[in-house]
Amino acid sequence: MFEAQPRAKPPVSARADDEGVRLLDLLLPPACAGCGAAGSLLCAGCRRVLRPPSDARDRIVAPDAGVVVGDALLAALAAFTYEGPMRRALAALKYTGASRLAPVLAELTLPALDRLVQITGPAALVPIPIHRDRLASRGYNQAALLAGALARRRRLRVVDALDRVLPTTKQHRLNRAARLANLRGAFAASGRAPHVAILVDDIITTTATLEACASVLRDAGCGAVYGLGVAREV
Repeated sequence: MFEAQPRAKPPVSARADDEGVRLLDLLLPPACAGCGAAGSLLCAGCRRVLRPPSDARDRIVAPDAGVVVGDALLAALAAFTYEGPMRRALAALKYTGASRLAPVLAELTLPALDRLVQITGPAALVPIPIHRDRLASRGYNQAALLAGALARRRRLRVVDALDRVLPTTKQHRLNRAARLANLRGAFAASGRAPHVAILVDDIITTTATLEACASVLRDAGCGAVYGLGVAREV
């Protein structure tokens, strides 16, 4: 059992977060991450073509591609399909330093978070951590930015209950078994785990990362672990 208290983020209002983005927009006018059009970080046209991982009309006859059920991970939801403008926006957030996209993408993900919280009840948001070397080169953890923006809008806690203690090779070309092997020992608990946790990540692919983190949290005493992704690769 861990004795240290969880590292909770200080509360920052959603209004302050939005005002900071607006100020940056005035200093550096934005271009749409989806299509490049000037004027907004994600334009109305690109937002209109975003789609969920599955069609509600098909859910009776086929599994919902936006819902994940695991072992240590009880369930996870993804808000969108990882394609088109969403794919380009997440790539910009992750690889080009476009950190001001995080509040925009978090706002779009709120309905999925609300659905999940109806299942979980009171829960803390736990961002998927990145290794310190990657954090140093990127300058931020995109999952932490998303979790913070979501928490501010729904008055939830963000708890840094996990550390990434081992660097891993990039996983985009690995299948689920290879990803699980690649992640073995990569995460460790940091402080006391919350009673109910919602892991927050940008992209859900094979669910191996969520499962590995959920297993660590459960071993650290977390009673229930769920997951939330902005998008799922289907």
